[in-house]
Amino acid sequence: MIDHRRLGKAGLAALLLAGYYGFVRYTGTGIPCLFRFVFHIKCPGCGITHMMLAMGRGDFSEAFHSHPVIFCFAPFLCWILIKYLAGYLRCRKTVWKKWESAGMLVFLTSLLLFGVLRNIL
Repeated sequence: MIDHRRLGKAGLAALLLAGYYGFVRYTGTGIPCLFRFVFHIKCPGCGITHMMLAMGRGDFSEAFHSHPVIFCFAPFLCWILIKYLAGYLRCRKTVWKKWESAGMLVFLTSLLLFGVLRNIL
C-alpha cells in the first residue's frame, strides 16, 4: 500500500526539481558551487547541471563532456533512485543487493578519482 503523504512529498520534490530545471534553462542562472567558490577548484559534482540541461536538449555529446562519470552511471543511478523511491512510498526498508553495493562503490570511487583528475589535468 502506498502512503499518500509520502507520495505528496515525493511529488513536491519532483515539482521543485522540474521548476529548478526550467528556471535554469530559461534564465541561465543556477545555484553556484560553494566548493568551487571557497577552494577555487571544481568539486566532483561540478557540471551536473550543465549535463542535465544538455540531456534536456537531446545533446548527449555535450552531456557526456559536461560530466562523463554521472552520464555513464546514469542508468545505475536511476535504478537505485526508482528502487528506493518505491520502498519509501510503500514504507518498506529497502535492502542493498551485493551488485548494488559493488556498483555504488565503483561509482563513488570513479567520482572521487574524476574530481581529483579534472583539477590536476
